[in-house]
Amino acid sequence: MDIGNTIKQIRIKKGLKQNEFAERCQLTQAYVSKIESNQKEPALGVLKTIADVLETPLPVLFFHSMTAEDIEPRKREAFQIILPSIKGMIESFF
Repeated sequence: MDIGNTIKQIRIKKGLKQNEFAERCQLTQAYVSKIESNQKEPALGVLKTIADVLETPLPVLFFHSMTAEDIEPRKREAFQIILPSIKGMIESFF
């Protein structure tokens, strides 16, 4: 999973600066920076807050964070084929 990069990408897409985002999440900017660079793995409660601020359901945040390494090796090729379509569909809703 690449949760940090996913959070960063959605935050930027929403037009939020890191310091503003951190404030809305009631976190320090330094902590958000560490999350976004995958140096820290936030607790589930923190992820829920982040998802709420990003107006993105937590399962969608997790889905966007999936990488090929998260998929069983024999299913990776199929995952890579369907991934763009599913992400596009999800992005049209969120």
